[in-house]
Amino acid sequence: MLKPIVRGWGRAASRVVKITTPVSLLGDLDPERGTLAGVDVSGKIVVLPYVKGSTVGPYVLWGAARRGKAPLAIVAQKPDLMLISACVLAGVPLFQGDLEEECINIDLESGVYDKC
Repeated sequence: MLKPIVRGWGRAASRVVKITTPVSLLGDLDPERGTLAGVDVSGKIVVLPYVKGSTVGPYVLWGAARRGKAPLAIVAQKPDLMLISACVLAGVPLFQGDLEEECINIDLESGVYDKC
């Protein structure tokens, strides 16, 4: 089970994209393409250690969400206030934890999941 920080609604099945290095939402997220650090994250669950960067990052994630290019959910090992703000603004569920699975069925409110 993942610890919910910003809750979503419903259940979803998604591929998991694991990014192993810290990223900046301002510099590494392309809101028009839905790529983060060069990897397609649009509609997928993104696992990352933590984010770094500026206060503009939440608006970049919001821009991706507005275009339908945001991740389905984000799982961070160390969520911080900037990532929480970004997820609230963009409406992207955020969980604390880590995943090794390549595909999961997840309850976007509770963080309970199982393999696809």
